[in-house]
Amino acid sequence: MKVLELNQIVTDDNYIYYRRNYTANAKLQMLSKTLDIKISFTIETGPLGDKMLYVDIDQGNDIDYPLIPVKSALKTYILTLDNEGKLPCG
Repeated sequence: MKVLELNQIVTDDNYIYYRRNYTANAKLQMLSKTLDIKISFTIETGPLGDKMLYVDIDQGNDIDYPLIPVKSALKTYILTLDNEGKLPCG
């Protein structure tokens, strides 16, 4: 399982400065097929600068794969994008 890309990343309005909410489409490669799913994720920055990431997969997606590795791969990919400054600021 591999995350190929995130596209159509949209920032949701939020008035809490240490939380950033996003929605996006994720393109995943699973075994021999490619799957597009809708996700939402939140990046929360702690008081010491540590980042916590919450990923939710839309209920309408039919994923024939265990969700824990999917969420783990998405979190790694999203944190990489955030550290490189490639996510919209809002």
